[in-house]
Amino acid sequence: MQPTSIHSQEGYLVEPPRQTPIVREVDVLVCGGGVSGVGAALGAARTGAKTMVLERNAFLGGAATAVIMNTWNVPVSRMTGVAREIALELAQRGEGNISGPTFPFDPEGFKQLSSELLTQAGVEVLNYTWVEDAIMDGSRIKGVIIQNKSGRQAILARTVVDATGDADVAAAAGAEYVKGRESDNKMRPMSVLFRLGGVDLDKVIEYCRSQPKEYFTADPNFHIIAPEKGLVRLSGFFHIAEKARAAGELPEEVHYLRFEGIDVARGIVTVNNSRVYGVDGTNAWDISRADTQARLQNRQLRKVIRKYIPGFENAYVIDSSPTVGVRETRRVRGPYVLPQEDLLTQRTFDDSVLRVWRHMAAGRDWHKADGGEGAPNDSVYRTAVTDLTWYELPWRVFTPNRVEGMVVGGRVLSVTHDADMWTRGQYCCLATGQIAGIGAALSAAEGTSPAALDIRTLQRTLVQQGIDIGSAAESLLARAA
Repeated sequence: MQPTSIHSQEGYLVEPPRQTPIVREVDVLVCGGGVSGVGAALGAARTGAKTMVLERNAFLGGAATAVIMNTWNVPVSRMTGVAREIALELAQRGEGNISGPTFPFDPEGFKQLSSELLTQAGVEVLNYTWVEDAIMDGSRIKGVIIQNKSGRQAILARTVVDATGDADVAAAAGAEYVKGRESDNKMRPMSVLFRLGGVDLDKVIEYCRSQPKEYFTADPNFHIIAPEKGLVRLSGFFHIAEKARAAGELPEEVHYLRFEGIDVARGIVTVNNSRVYGVDGTNAWDISRADTQARLQNRQLRKVIRKYIPGFENAYVIDSSPTVGVRETRRVRGPYVLPQEDLLTQRTFDDSVLRVWRHMAAGRDWHKADGGEGAPNDSVYRTAVTDLTWYELPWRVFTPNRVEGMVVGGRVLSVTHDADMWTRGQYCCLATGQIAGIGAALSAAEGTSPAALDIRTLQRTLVQQGIDIGSAAESLLARAA
């Protein structure tokens, strides 16, 4: 073996050729075991594909577990596919509440259930593993190079699903993509969430009910006080944040306080408030800086919450998210780029593969890239109200340009920055992941490119797995039968 040589002036290393062992060959390889990866693995395996999932963390679930963001902004009655299955099972286990307009759940419950479902479906899961590069044959992806405690290895696949959240594999394969907002590449802020135990929720509720205008955002889906149903979600406390900021007790980025995913019976509250702007989730230095800054913000937040809000005096930290929450990075560009206008006008598509319901409204961007979230001039948190609405997603946003043999799911779909606010939520990511997995399995079985799949065959399989593809697409499917 030739030694590695250093070219100091050019600033790079020249590595010798190496032989990388091929350790697996599968039908569908799902890169990323977050929410969308869980959906993709179940979709593929239940379609009959030999399926494998690669995940960098020690466990599955991504944003739902590693970031402990444990609320979906959609009622269970409007969920579809494996997302509905998971929500109902968590509720059955006492680890989720399905009685309201949103769905709060226990992140540990989601972590366990995800592992159980993939095991039952025969999916092989490889945790503690990073995807290092794409294996290409011309423009067709044939698998990936991975790195873990066993060293550098190769996994081959008939079809690959990019469920990384950052389009890492698609980018490595040469797919067309954009990063952040199209005009300036700015991205939404990052956060580290934490949970507080020992909260006297009866006292908190009494305090909030005494002066509701002082404590709540205008949107009733963000302030829910129904303890008799086990549902409490609180967002606002603007005057407290203003007082604390003026006293130097809160960072300038925090203009309000937000508590969700609340376990009423046990007095456990998830705090979703730290905001770090001007960072790029595909840059290792930025991720490290964001994590550090967010945790410093959380230290201030804990003190302010305990000091100013009755019922939190004896609150203590149960845990914080193991990883920083990244809201936006890369999105692929496919045969169609979905704009927000299509969502607002409820445009239907012949190749629709999913009808998504969620609480949304025009211009309702919860996490603006420019900052000022919850500030006095931020109508989104101060005065805006969302409605339960729906939109459709066509198959064309799941297949990236310039790469064959790949499907994407989750928040890397071919959509605009404005549309991304509608599609980046966990429920949508879980559903689109399942669709990506089904499409990948069919593509692997037929030996065709995902973009060339017969849309009626795909839609028929989606319906068989309990996915709502939209009434217009269902009518077309019925006529084609």
